[in-house]
Amino acid sequence: MAPRRHHRFPRGETCSECPARRWYHENGLRYCENGHQVEGYVQFDVDEDDNFGKTGRVARKKKEARRREGKHLAGNEARELFLECLQLLLRKQVLWLVGRRGLHPELEAVVRDLWLLRVEVGAGGGDGDGDGEGNGGGMGWVRKRRSWKGEVWALPGLMDTLGLVYLGCVLRQEPVRIGDLFRWARNGQIPFLGAIDYVPKEWRDRLPGWAHHALLTRYARFHGGELHRSVMDLMLGYEENHGLVFPAIPAAPLLFLYVRDLALPPEVHPFAQKVCRLLDLSYSFPTRGPSPKRYLLLDTPEVLLVASVIVATKHNYPLDGIERLPRDASDPLCLQMDWAVWEFEFKKQPEKKPGILQYEHMGQQEIWSMDKEDMNELLNWFQETQLEKNSKDETEVHRLFPLEDIPPLPEIPEIPQEDIEEKVKRVQSAMKRIEPRADTEDMGDSTGRLGSEYRSYKDVDELGGTVKRFFEVAAEAAGLSLGDLVRAVYGLEQLLMNWQRREKRRLKRGEGVGDGTEGA
Repeated sequence: MAPRRHHRFPRGETCSECPARRWYHENGLRYCENGHQVEGYVQFDVDEDDNFGKTGRVARKKKEARRREGKHLAGNEARELFLECLQLLLRKQVLWLVGRRGLHPELEAVVRDLWLLRVEVGAGGGDGDGDGEGNGGGMGWVRKRRSWKGEVWALPGLMDTLGLVYLGCVLRQEPVRIGDLFRWARNGQIPFLGAIDYVPKEWRDRLPGWAHHALLTRYARFHGGELHRSVMDLMLGYEENHGLVFPAIPAAPLLFLYVRDLALPPEVHPFAQKVCRLLDLSYSFPTRGPSPKRYLLLDTPEVLLVASVIVATKHNYPLDGIERLPRDASDPLCLQMDWAVWEFEFKKQPEKKPGILQYEHMGQQEIWSMDKEDMNELLNWFQETQLEKNSKDETEVHRLFPLEDIPPLPEIPEIPQEDIEEKVKRVQSAMKRIEPRADTEDMGDSTGRLGSEYRSYKDVDELGGTVKRFFEVAAEAAGLSLGDLVRAVYGLEQLLMNWQRREKRRLKRGEGVGDGTEGA
């Protein structure tokens, strides 16, 4: 084989993929000295007869000829295309909720208006007559944005689509929890995982790297609390930029859902609401009144909601095994939970597949011990997250060994409503009735009563046994991490303790008895 003859690029130019300054000709194609294909150049060799004695050079083709159709966008055009992708996904999420979950069709109009405010709609934003797959997503989902440079409200992200859907449900007063949307997204039900697959190919080919990577959500991290933070950021942004104030969440039906999903006695429902009334807290955005620049966990209405459910449960149906006796027939302690039965019904199920963090830290032995299904998913993860994909700049290896499309993740089905109801019946049928015992002189002070020896947990490490499992189930239902839920419950308990101390001081001053909760 004859040695390759190298030529120099024009002055000041190099290979588009590496710093190489020389190239060679092979099989009708041009490659840099490092093997990258060079496009847009025409060769003129000094030895060829038609060179007429001119020195060797490389001439650029005309700009129109070498310009590629699928060139990646940049700047404001790239941001606009990314917004189109988010808008398309957002509309698919709304249609899923209306079609699969039976929410009111007006939800689409509400979410559309929130979206237009989020991206600051301008006049003349398009004709709005698309079919849902192009020009703004169709159905009037159109907008116009001159520039994002210097904006006070940053470009929205993928998690914001779920946050917008949730805020739309709040405006519609639909009984949908943040935890519901979080679980549906994580389990592959509502369109979210593999968001890039919902985007038309011609759009994907023109997305810049940062936007393409943002839409790779197949292995998104779901630690818990991400959607809550997105919702709060959106709420504060709407108030700051547009003066929009959201109504309180529909607390009564949402409390019912928590009581049902945790298989708790119905008496928890009114007591949880009473806890918040005592502290003058509302289920509004945010719970402490005017919007703060920095918010606490309990400023999120649903975090306050689930924390009040846990406090009510710990107070009325303690999990610590300490004997406490009811004083009269109206005492909640007359009914005692059998927490052993509850824990059996909610025993932890093993995870079907490892998450992305486990993939990243797997050792050789763990990989060798994988079965076929897990190995395929590992290779899918590697292809999705570790390989640089550029459909327009294929290398020779890509042409010879093309990668197959990654199959969509299987949808994890919801637990049937009948199964939830049967679980509630089994737990409640195991509850025991305790006869009340009034205070007597021979009883002494050692008899436990409602609220006595109430224990708070400041950190996850303090949890154990049934208490830990109860917090885990509640965190799963709320879409929170276990640590966030523990901190929220502890914060609410500290507020109650402060209220209790104030009540005791007030009673000592002889100001009368308030609407108290004994031992809370």
